Amino acid sequence: MTHTTVIAGVGPGLGESLARRFAAEGCEVALLARNADYLDELAIDLDGSTAGEALAIPTDISDRDAVHEAFGAVREAFGDVDVLVNHASAAAWDGLLDADPEAFRRALGVNVEGAFHCSQEAVADMVDGDGGTVIFTGATTSVRGRENAVGFSAAKFGARGLAESMARELGPEGVHVAHVVIDGMIRPPGSDDDEQYLDPDAIAEEYWKLVQQDRSTWTLELDLRPHVEEF
Repeated sequence: MTHTTVIAGVGPGLGESLARRFAAEGCEVALLARNADYLDELAIDLDGSTAGEALAIPTDISDRDAVHEAFGAVREAFGDVDVLVNHASAAAWDGLLDADPEAFRRALGVNVEGAFHCSQEAVADMVDGDGGTVIFTGATTSVRGRENAVGFSAAKFGARGLAESMARELGPEGVHVAHVVIDGMIRPPGSDDDEQYLDPDAIAEEYWKLVQQDRSTWTLELDLRPHVEEF
């Protein structure tokens, strides 16, 4: 079955792995991020190397009007949205006294408000049709605070709360909402370290499995971590 998939927050690393995994399954994949040049190159590559189609839509997801326009473009190209991955993130890596208020607001604006804007757009399609799936990318800081990261921690906690609330509200409507806790570091592009890092392609495979789950066994929260002692 072909799914119209929106990945909100695509960049080198896990975002790109998600796009490639879903396109490999024949999905029509809309790529949302601010870097237009990168998105265009990735969309061309996906169109030429996978079973799916890709659409690059440069978007600041913290901007509600921009998100509305982006989803309009998705529907015009591919139809209603079946899958949304809320993957965008903005980090403010400072402690409380050093934190810049604007950077703090930006973290909340992307991680929480951006996910809220995208979810409202996508879920409106899902509840009027055959349901769908919304996946949130979380982190260690989604479940326990991290020192010197008040903005990132607050934002990831907020996104997790949004995901859990949506899951309980929308499950009866046929919409599967899942939150993925990535409890460890993701292998950077170009690295061959298989011990210290999580493999982004392996993570993307787990996201795809969430989309394929039977309704009787939906996962609310998935915890992924590398097999090393410190984690």
